[in-house]
Amino acid sequence: MKSTESLLSVIGLKKYFPVSGSLFSKRKYLRANENINLEIQKGETFSLVGESGSGKSTLGRTILGLYKPTAGKVIYRGGGEEIELTRLNNKQMRPLRSDLQIIFQDPYSSLNPKMTIGQIIEEGVATHKYYRRGTPQMREYVLSVMDKCGLQPESLHRYPHQFSGGQRQRVCIARALAVKPKFIVCDECVSALDASIQSQILNLLSELKEKEDLTYLFISHDLSVVRNISDRIAVMYLGNIVETGTAKQVFENPRHPYTLALISAAPSVKKSEKNEPILLNGSIPSPVSPPKGCKFHTRCFMACEICKRIPAPVVEVEQGHFVSCHFAQKSAKEKRVIAKNVSLQSPQI
Repeated sequence: MKSTESLLSVIGLKKYFPVSGSLFSKRKYLRANENINLEIQKGETFSLVGESGSGKSTLGRTILGLYKPTAGKVIYRGGGEEIELTRLNNKQMRPLRSDLQIIFQDPYSSLNPKMTIGQIIEEGVATHKYYRRGTPQMREYVLSVMDKCGLQPESLHRYPHQFSGGQRQRVCIARALAVKPKFIVCDECVSALDASIQSQILNLLSELKEKEDLTYLFISHDLSVVRNISDRIAVMYLGNIVETGTAKQVFENPRHPYTLALISAAPSVKKSEKNEPILLNGSIPSPVSPPKGCKFHTRCFMACEICKRIPAPVVEVEQGHFVSCHFAQKSAKEKRVIAKNVSLQSPQI
């Protein structure tokens, strides 16, 4: 992490999607994001992890203004002044699109099959009027961006279907990089790739971050992917942030039962980290009708009566390490013992 200067502030952000109901019933909403508060520092990789359906991708797209928030603010400071993105309309957002980019999850469906790689990369460059289409300057610039992303010059006139998944994701990265962004949302951008290709793309992203002075919001469901590239990590469950801290704090001293369960299930090559997997009961409840109190209590091995009635407060257990849990002060070791005892008491299937 290069500085402690805040690039993006997310304050009380909510995003609800209306769901259809009957003529006589009250309209319901899918609560994708609920009261999200984040500070993303300039030059860092801030990772957002959680199970599928927890609201990670929705949060990334709401921050970028691709979805209009239901409530809350997103404040951007990339141009030397504070800009409240959530108050801007599409026309006002347009000049900022070059600063705020996204790399989508699927490198197969996110590229236009009718356009060559050169045309795909130059599209944003021409839109933001850096260079004109068809000029030698444009061609030279596109080739330089391709080179930074590990794409050969002969790829310029080829089409997406002629590339492998890893190469296509490099094209997606080049497309985002070409407009000289300051902040990039990497939305599960390696989840569709083989493990060996994942490593190459992650190394490329890390290299570009240093050379181009980029800031990432890295979204993933895989803790083993985010461990080595993250400066800070936020763990998300059913639309809420349940734990935030540095990568070291989250992995070495997890305090939320959900974080502990995710880490216990992640593969590790270190013998010292081999702990019994913590098995959670059931699946994520419906975001249309989330549980009262702490949303995690229906699956938590530590849940008690207060968890069912009262939402968990956010507690700072150490500097910069925040946990939303009624038992935040209990150590990871204590929680593992409780989880083991609960598991032994549970009926075996």
